[in-house]
Amino acid sequence: MLDSLLLLGWAFCNDIDGARIIAREALDRWIASGLGVRLDPAGRRFFDPVEVVHSLKHAGTIGDDDFWQNHYVTTSRRLIGDLAARADEPVTVTLRRTYNFRNAAPGKARRLRLGLPLRHRCDFLDIRAQIPDQGATCVLSDGRLDVQVSPSAAEEISIGADICFRPRSGLDAPDPPDVDLYLRPDEGLIKLTPPIAALARRLGGSAAPKVAVRAFWDFMIDEFLSGPVHYDQLRLDAPLDWVLEARCCDCQLGSAFFVALCRARGIPARLVSGYFLFQRSPTLHYWSEVWLDDQGWASFDFMSWDLSKGGRDPAWRDHFFGRVDARMVTQCLPRLFTGSVGVAIPPTWRILQTSRGDGVDISLIGADSAPIYSDYVAVH
Repeated sequence: MLDSLLLLGWAFCNDIDGARIIAREALDRWIASGLGVRLDPAGRRFFDPVEVVHSLKHAGTIGDDDFWQNHYVTTSRRLIGDLAARADEPVTVTLRRTYNFRNAAPGKARRLRLGLPLRHRCDFLDIRAQIPDQGATCVLSDGRLDVQVSPSAAEEISIGADICFRPRSGLDAPDPPDVDLYLRPDEGLIKLTPPIAALARRLGGSAAPKVAVRAFWDFMIDEFLSGPVHYDQLRLDAPLDWVLEARCCDCQLGSAFFVALCRARGIPARLVSGYFLFQRSPTLHYWSEVWLDDQGWASFDFMSWDLSKGGRDPAWRDHFFGRVDARMVTQCLPRLFTGSVGVAIPPTWRILQTSRGDGVDISLIGADSAPIYSDYVAVH
């Protein structure tokens, strides 16, 4: 938990020991305010990462604790400024995915998959696949690497790619989109239930698309808290109803919610994902794109909530309203998607993001604390 806090709050700090002390003191404060903690027989403290982040952000929004503002918000703004300073440079990304098969049945061939940059989102793109030496075959296609691995007793298998590219500044060609596709009422997490449709009518009414999109954006910035979510709490038939009731969302659910509001109003919209190209924190992320007739596809990213301290800083409130910075785009749903990663995902899981060397580990961990798979991402 401390390593995760250090990545999100001290990406530019050289005094890691001092930062660790401050983070530990912050955990002590939050425990005194009601944050849950479990002790093992050795006295080690265990936390729910979702609860920790919600505690620190809630305390920050009501003015009870300055940790979020002084560390999370400040670091996020510096990451954006650092990327902007090298916006025109080619990017080299090291991407490795390590699967854990300790609890899997032996003697079974495996098909593993890794998301890669979409070619039409790059001015140029060079990919060199990295696969296991023994008995593996790979297929490199637009947006993904598929690796077939022969039966093996290995507990861990890694695949990956070394990627050199230049992100394309513009989006798709300005031709009108397939309206039926991008107005679908039921697509993964995007489900237009009666509460979502009613909210879209209340906020957008019969206003012009740009006015409606602005109303949707302001509602989410003002009413929601941005943070991680326990996905096992979502209703499969109405995941966004949970978001509306709980008034909180992560980047994927928040983007899906924004897309759903737009589609309910008859405005084509889609979900996009990929990786930030922040050299000190190249983490996985989701955002949305909305079709506006006089502009084409425009990008919207709910990261603006953190950047603007929950909407209270007008200078940052609209930073990612209608645009985003350079990113490595790996999915543009519903047509271009990665699909199954190649390992079973349990109903209950959590994600931990921590620094390692020159990059970041993004680890998917089961409820029993056993690793499922982990991505290592480094931007050079």
